[in-house]
Amino acid sequence: MALIWPILNSLIMIFILIVPGLFFQKRELLTEHQNDAISSIVVNLTWPCLVIDAMQLEFSIQTLKDTGYISAMATVIFAVLILISVPLAKLLRMSKTKQYVTIFMMLFGNTGFIGIPVIKALYGTNAIFFAAIVELMNDVFLFTLGIVLIQLSAGARLKINLRQFLNPGLIGVIIGLGLFLLNIQLPELFSGCIEMIGNATTPLTMFVIGFQLGGLKLKEIAGDWKVYAVCFIKLLIVPVAALVVAKLWAGDLTLLEKVLVVSFAMPVASVSAIFSQQYKGEAAFATKTVLLSTVFSIITIPIFAIILEL
Repeated sequence: MALIWPILNSLIMIFILIVPGLFFQKRELLTEHQNDAISSIVVNLTWPCLVIDAMQLEFSIQTLKDTGYISAMATVIFAVLILISVPLAKLLRMSKTKQYVTIFMMLFGNTGFIGIPVIKALYGTNAIFFAAIVELMNDVFLFTLGIVLIQLSAGARLKINLRQFLNPGLIGVIIGLGLFLLNIQLPELFSGCIEMIGNATTPLTMFVIGFQLGGLKLKEIAGDWKVYAVCFIKLLIVPVAALVVAKLWAGDLTLLEKVLVVSFAMPVASVSAIFSQQYKGEAAFATKTVLLSTVFSIITIPIFAIILEL
């Protein structure tokens, strides 16, 4: 129980950071365009800097082994999720197009934009290294299998664009991992700047989320039970599956397994809505699910964080 209160305090603190965004939305102190600009700063600058700074660890064989271990376990969890997501999507009796985007939303959570700041709050800066590895594995599946699912949901011709794969977050992980493997420590002048920029990720991320939630019209979502069903699966069944795999694999849960489970407990990835809109698929359904799952995750993430400490 002694470990639970610090975790709750960290989560409460990070979610309180949503309030300014809600206030700015309700008081109309910021436009959607301006909020998008803040989001762009996070995605393209502060988030990659946060990852690079966190991966500035001294090279060790043990950390390298842990990297391989967490990558392998993440791959196994994705495989399990693929096996359970297909029948679950069919069980919801949706159209074929919605089934494909539903499988996408069950598989991919917001492991970077929300996950990394939350994991930093829960387990400290050192945990970000392993959260970044999970994000790397997430991107590998996202820009291969994920793109295929989105294209199928839109009835588009199957095509994987490798340019999309090289997003700023992934580039940050590659740079950080490269510096770690080569055991290169950046000069203090540069590392200090990168650290300062990276530290802005959490408050800016939660501000953006708060602003988005402030504009959420519950009336538009309340009538669609399928949105609630997908949120239930993503926020409860998916992390339970990840927890079961971790327990069967490792037995006692270490920091590595906790980072994995919390990563898979994140709400539906925002790219679900972005990609669906880009390919002219089920954009409205995806957008509703992204927003509502983000709201519910304020409750479910603390639950799983506490379960992992029991």
